[in-house]
Amino acid sequence: MSRAAPNLLTIPPSAPFLATLADALLDGRLVEGFAPRGDPMALAAATVFLPTRRAGRLLAEALRERAGAGVTLLPRIVPLGDVDEDALAFAESFTDPPRAVPPTTRRLALANLTRRWRRALRGDDGRVAVAAGPGAEFALADALAHLIDEMAAQEVPWDRLDTLVPGEHDRYWDMALDFLKIARDFWPSFLADANLVDASVRRDRLIAAEAERLASRPDAGPVIAAGSTGSMPATARLLAAVAHLPGGCVVLPGLDLDLDARSWEALTDDEAPAPSHPQYGLALLLKAYMRVGREAVRELAPPAPHGRERLLSEALRPVASTEAWASLGERLGAGAIDAALAEVSVIEADDAREEALAIAVALREVLETPGRSAALITPDRDLARRVAAELLRFEVAIDDSAGEPLSESVPGRLARLVADVCHAALAPVPLAALLRHSLARLGLERPALDAAADALELTVLRGPRPRAGADGLVAAVAGFDPRDHHPSDPRASVAEEDRARAADLAGRVAEALAPLLALGQGEHPFAVLLGAHRAALEACWSGPDAGAPEEEAALAALARAFAALAEGAPRAPAMTLADYAAALPLLLADQPVRPPLVAGARLRILGPLEARLVGVDRVVLAGLVEQTWPNAVRADPWLSRPMRTALGLEAPERRIGLSAHDFAQGCGAPELVLSYPRKLGGAPTVPSRFLQRLAAVSGEARWRAAIMRGDRFRRLAALIEEEPASARIARPEPAPPVALRPTRLSVTEIETWLRDPYTIYARHVLRLRPLDLFDEAPGAGERGTAIHDALGSFAQAFPEALPADAEAALLALGRRAFAPLAAFPAEHALWWARFERLVPRFIAWERGRRREARRLFAEPYGRLALAGGRFTLTGRADRIEQLREGGLAILDFKTGAVPTAKQVRTGYAPQLPLEAAMAAAGSFPDLPAEPAAALVYVKLGTRELKETGAVDRDETAAGLAASTLERLEQLVAAFENPSRGYASLARPMFRGRFGDYDHLARVKEWSTGGEGEE
Repeated sequence: MSRAAPNLLTIPPSAPFLATLADALLDGRLVEGFAPRGDPMALAAATVFLPTRRAGRLLAEALRERAGAGVTLLPRIVPLGDVDEDALAFAESFTDPPRAVPPTTRRLALANLTRRWRRALRGDDGRVAVAAGPGAEFALADALAHLIDEMAAQEVPWDRLDTLVPGEHDRYWDMALDFLKIARDFWPSFLADANLVDASVRRDRLIAAEAERLASRPDAGPVIAAGSTGSMPATARLLAAVAHLPGGCVVLPGLDLDLDARSWEALTDDEAPAPSHPQYGLALLLKAYMRVGREAVRELAPPAPHGRERLLSEALRPVASTEAWASLGERLGAGAIDAALAEVSVIEADDAREEALAIAVALREVLETPGRSAALITPDRDLARRVAAELLRFEVAIDDSAGEPLSESVPGRLARLVADVCHAALAPVPLAALLRHSLARLGLERPALDAAADALELTVLRGPRPRAGADGLVAAVAGFDPRDHHPSDPRASVAEEDRARAADLAGRVAEALAPLLALGQGEHPFAVLLGAHRAALEACWSGPDAGAPEEEAALAALARAFAALAEGAPRAPAMTLADYAAALPLLLADQPVRPPLVAGARLRILGPLEARLVGVDRVVLAGLVEQTWPNAVRADPWLSRPMRTALGLEAPERRIGLSAHDFAQGCGAPELVLSYPRKLGGAPTVPSRFLQRLAAVSGEARWRAAIMRGDRFRRLAALIEEEPASARIARPEPAPPVALRPTRLSVTEIETWLRDPYTIYARHVLRLRPLDLFDEAPGAGERGTAIHDALGSFAQAFPEALPADAEAALLALGRRAFAPLAAFPAEHALWWARFERLVPRFIAWERGRRREARRLFAEPYGRLALAGGRFTLTGRADRIEQLREGGLAILDFKTGAVPTAKQVRTGYAPQLPLEAAMAAAGSFPDLPAEPAAALVYVKLGTRELKETGAVDRDETAAGLAASTLERLEQLVAAFENPSRGYASLARPMFRGRFGDYDHLARVKEWSTGGEGEE
């Protein structure tokens, strides 16, 4: 027999929900005559419905704490959000409904459907009205799945689609309506063929069956439903059934008993409801399902003394009655408002980083007092991860109930890397990331893999990219020869043992990834791609030390995800390997990896739904900006707002009401911290409407005081970030022993010695050589080398007379010089076209030069002893000509900037004068020792070929060569002094242009001066 009046209770936001519920259950304040405190067996007769499994675990923990020592049987705790037959424990066998369709299977099947629809819309010109690619297809599939669940939860029949009149909407909505009618027929047929139902439908049927069972067995025992707002009709009917049971009780979270009656009635007004109000869901539950007024609900615990509930009720009151704010001071009293805000702090952070650190400080401070606890509540998962990372500064781990997406977990990243590496055909950057992943083994122990990865990186992954695919990688390693590299290149010192390691690893990579690499072309069934991916992933992970317990646990979640994907693979669309790699993060992202519940945790990160049930001493509500809290009301890609209204679906503003209820529940904590960033991503933010309303009713002075209290956390965060005062770093000027200093430099290094001696120190004393970047495309240096090689080979081939087909001969030599760049088609095409334009101009210039030269010498190499033989100057000139009028012309071909005559005269561009001095001293074999008559730069531009003299009118080439050589002798002597150091950037040409060793010299630290300094 059911109760005439429902048994309805509420717990105010300022009371700890689960703790209050546990005490009331044990003390008999929920169900009359049921007071199991002190009886370890009686509690097992009760059933408690809660919103989530985690809330159930927390309630069980609270009951155990209050039961004292000894054995206590806990009640049956049923999570409504993830209900199943075992949890409901039906008295008789329950075989209907059938198994729920797995979420991954549904997602893949709906993505396949949306792809077929999108392709069917392709017009004659090949364009479609719907975005393509895995991201768009899965986004549409997810929106369709949400609509299916929404229609089921709100009990809106699909037949109502026929009542929508085509032509009344934009053309896109008519297209979407046509598709929805296809989906309406397809999806039930799909489920029927597989004997499945949607999880939401199955949940609602189970809840309805449980409500029916409870109604048929009113004497089954105490039944309590707590923490739910009944936002879904099936759940609301279950709550109503429980409330009317003789031993039933419904405990509502945070029912507002302070809002005036007129405003309360207006929330569910048939003409103009207020779905964005935090109490709308509870008001609708009482009116439509319980059929009682608000006065039928009793408070289970008194509100906290601060009385913040009343202030929140006023701040969030319906828009139509906000004129009541004018009399707020009279109705509440200044003292009540002061008490409500006394323990409220507002953090106005400059950006997301400062907000995260300030929140971490606010949470960490709680641990200073034994027994106190705190929780961060935010819908912004990025902010939650930032806070967790900042807490690691204090060696504090926080219990995060949401966990992390599987795609961002360690095994998830390994799976993504394997797919990305195969899609990119073993491109160096993703391949290097895969080899360095903590779970990668490739049949080797971790130290052996690291050594082999170092060798492979040095031989072929840095610098130009090897040919695509496994064959290209293996061939690149097999063809690697250190003798092909300049002695200053680190690759020239690769040992035979390292080359063997690199070759072995390249073979292992090729073998492990072969199944997936073979699918690089065309579309393939999803099951084939998935199977090849699993095989490649297992081969990458397998190794002698790949069985550690922590790795096994990490990979278990990934194994479950792949099993779910395999189950749905027959329903998935065919994909290219590129689409599969792009889809994988999306397929793994919606599967969270949750850590186990930490018993007795004092710091937690909670979702808004869980937060309403957990009581802590300090609550931080963070990310309080529009578009985050509340979330933006996103447009439905399948139904416009008028179409949703016509179908009878709830307005999108209902989600704002749920967010508002979560906000109000969080504000009941004894200590409250409200936080938001003034900027996100460099753009100004808009504070949450909830925050603005609370500020409006608080008054400017009180709100400013709350901000000042929040600034304390910002100041503490700033102190953590503040670096202690230290002396400014001096410009480094290392002075190694003279015996270690270089005694041989080239003419091109002399300019470096003058401008940045530290580079000479790092290169020749420390013997450090910069590594190429990963997958580094050729730049201006490689282009200049190719042009110099072509022009040098041409001059060597024809030292006296030009051939009749000079242009064709130069082009042939250019093709050979540019051949190494063929692996980079875009760069090769651009630079080769410029070289072809250069050839006719160069040949015309060459004919003019040869009329003035008696003989030319291409790329001669020479050495000159200085300082009594203690120092050797070396150099290879681009070209030296013996002029018919006597003397030598020293030429230097430039593809980049040409030094000015002033730079040459002052000694900061000494290459040509030093080459002239070497020539005058007979340092070049087969070249007569004659003084220079001309120093010439030849600019090899794409528009013109231009000669520039390096000697001023009032100076001769021979005189400039002699004076430059004299300054070099002085420089050599100066650095033979043990006290003379190699200063960093002694005379840089350009400010802000950094060299290969400037990071070692900490240039960006010592070169940053104070105000008025450089």
